[in-house]
Amino acid sequence: MKLIAKTLPLCIIIFSWISCSAAEVMVSATSQAGAAVRVIKNMDGAIGLLGVYQKAVIHDPAFRSAGFQKLAVEEGRTQAIAELLPKLKGSADYTKTYQDIESTDNNVVAAGDLDYNSRTYGLTLTQPIFHWDSIVGMSQSKAENRVAEVKYLLAENDLMIRVADLYFKTLAALDQLGFAMAEQIAVEKHFELAHGRFDMGLVPITDLHDAKARLAAIISKTIEAENYLDDSLQALQEVVGEPVENLKTLQKKIILSSPDPKNLDLWIEKAMEQNPGIKLQEYSVEVASLEVDKQGAKHYPTVDLIGRYGREDTDGSLYGGGTDGDTSDILVVLNIPFYEGGAVSSRTRQAKYILSSARQDLIKQQRAVIRQTRSAYLGVNSALKIIEALHQSIISTRLALDARQEGFLSGLYTSLNVLDAERDLSLANIDYAKARYDYLLNSLKLKQSVGSLTVTDLSQLDQWLQ
Repeated sequence: MKLIAKTLPLCIIIFSWISCSAAEVMVSATSQAGAAVRVIKNMDGAIGLLGVYQKAVIHDPAFRSAGFQKLAVEEGRTQAIAELLPKLKGSADYTKTYQDIESTDNNVVAAGDLDYNSRTYGLTLTQPIFHWDSIVGMSQSKAENRVAEVKYLLAENDLMIRVADLYFKTLAALDQLGFAMAEQIAVEKHFELAHGRFDMGLVPITDLHDAKARLAAIISKTIEAENYLDDSLQALQEVVGEPVENLKTLQKKIILSSPDPKNLDLWIEKAMEQNPGIKLQEYSVEVASLEVDKQGAKHYPTVDLIGRYGREDTDGSLYGGGTDGDTSDILVVLNIPFYEGGAVSSRTRQAKYILSSARQDLIKQQRAVIRQTRSAYLGVNSALKIIEALHQSIISTRLALDARQEGFLSGLYTSLNVLDAERDLSLANIDYAKARYDYLLNSLKLKQSVGSLTVTDLSQLDQWLQ
């Protein structure tokens, strides 16, 4: 994998360590860990969050599917309009007639065989005058278009969140792999040191077994981190449609701020008014309500204006002579549906049940939005507190590591104590990075819940990447 190949310069670090003394190796572990992470992240031609999103807009199947669904629904309005427009039909038929008259009392009709051809042509123009179900269908098609537009907006917002989530998960996986590789290098040197001391009889075999166990554990941890990073990259590729390996990373210093306003109730109130998911369910209730009216309108009379034109051309007839003539009619037709086996009533009841279901879905969505808004709001504030706490933890852990490094040189601490301090610092750094990713993602989710999430928000985050 290209990203893993970028870490090959770490071999230089290993070779350089071999020539160092045991003390120098253990004291320089922290700087080597940082170098290992920098090696992994030092990639040219990296793509940022906005770039990944722009690729996903073009290639993500779920988002493209939503676009086609929107276009399909828009065709429904054309079909609804067509129900109120004139309809013109043409017809034509050709008939070959054979007759065998054996006897007749009609002096006009002669006995014997007779055959002739007939040709008939016709045009029928129908203009609906009153079809209440079609009129309701027009209003329903407008509501369905609003549903389609909101669904497309939801798909767009969902794509932004999915891309951001996958992007930050990949960065977190990259951090985890970097620290795991750096820790593995340090543990490998510790194992070499323990092995050499055991061979010289300076330490018991238990120290060698402990070093071997630590090495096996960190190798397993590195393999797990590699697999996690590979899966994260594959998840991005699933959305983007092509391999994405070189990603920009988050800057060390970014602007962190609490949600404004600092009032959860105001955020919930705004979400209830503007959340696209709630709007979608409200429009769905409107569509279902109009469907009830549309089905009930099947009981109403219909009025149509019909114009017909026909031409008949025959080569013969029962009476021996052919005819050639035109016929024109204009009709106003009234249809009154008295009874259709109970189908209309059944479809009306069915539409009412669907309406009741849509209303329950609206209540469900409103409750879900309240929970999602609370979760995102509290997630932003919690991330801010966690970031501050972990920042202080990193400072303290680094001071503890420095102290153990100095103690190792003076013989106060063992190499295991230094490794433990390094591991604690690595874990603190990983948690700190993850907390910053959580802050950014929850900030986007909070805007999504109140219906204000746009591409501009991704563009602003992209400025914090390098």
